[in-house]
Amino acid sequence: MKRFKKLSAGLVLSLGILLLTVPVVVSTRREATSQDKVDALGSLIVGIPATFWGIWLAWRIYRQEQKEVFEHLQSTFYRLIQDENGRISVLKLAIAAKLPIAVAQDYLDHKARECDATFEVSEEGKIFYNFTL
Repeated sequence: MKRFKKLSAGLVLSLGILLLTVPVVVSTRREATSQDKVDALGSLIVGIPATFWGIWLAWRIYRQEQKEVFEHLQSTFYRLIQDENGRISVLKLAIAAKLPIAVAQDYLDHKARECDATFEVSEEGKIFYNFTL
């Protein structure tokens, strides 16, 4: 279903952009007839809504994917907190959630402020976040 939605958004957006190029081409032609101008206006009338619809569909898909990533990260975070008795490292979260370390670091920093977590630095220099359960 996701693939269909992405394909639909891409096609509608492409169609809208293609229709919006017609008035540009007609306006640059010196020998454009009145019928060409009417056709250009028609493609403009159809092209603008199609373009906005394609943008709206693409934006919804993007927001849905962001929501899914956040929910996955949040569930992974809570699972790790329970499994590790409240002690978690950035690397452990990044590996478990399959995310870049920078994203995991930002998320843990945010959660640490939100939950008043403490920090612990190991002898090797690794930083652990301690969340009270």
